[in-house]
Amino acid sequence: MEQEIVTKNSKPSALTAGDGPIPIGAVQSEHVERISTGIAEVDRVLGGGMVPNGYFLLGGDPGIGKSTLLLQIASFVSRTGPVLYITAEESQGQTRIRAQRLGDLPDHLYIMAEGNIERIEQAFRAQKWQLVVVDSLQTVYDPEIESAPGSVGQVRGIAARLMRLAKEVCPIFLVGHVNKEGSKRPAA
Repeated sequence: MEQEIVTKNSKPSALTAGDGPIPIGAVQSEHVERISTGIAEVDRVLGGGMVPNGYFLLGGDPGIGKSTLLLQIASFVSRTGPVLYITAEESQGQTRIRAQRLGDLPDHLYIMAEGNIERIEQAFRAQKWQLVVVDSLQTVYDPEIESAPGSVGQVRGIAARLMRLAKEVCPIFLVGHVNKEGSKRPAA
């Protein structure tokens, strides 16, 4: 056995010209083609539709229709290309029953019943998706984090990891449960 001392370089690298803060008026304006959700009111709330590589959280009490609304959005967006709907709360069969109730089983809507973030990330990167839905944030877990799904550490870690994926790959809609006090509800 041998002792090894590891030190971290806690000093951030120096800012160079152009890396620091600039007045907002000096930022070049970009035209962004928004992606319609197929639901006019949702598009209005999002400022005209989803921003490519956007990261969206749909929160609310359990049972109010968040999953159904996002299944409708996923179904609509799948008309333009493949969409991945990840359900960590229900089985694929349960999700299909809801989709049948909505009257739509599109060929380009893929369902994955999975809670492990590592497997979710593999599926996320396996294909060029138009949209990914993760239902729900509190039920996805990272096996490297030693706490239960829905715990503060898990939710923070999963949310940060999914945000990076959205910026790299495609837009993500997350479902988040809120209890009556307004805090995130732990996983069941």
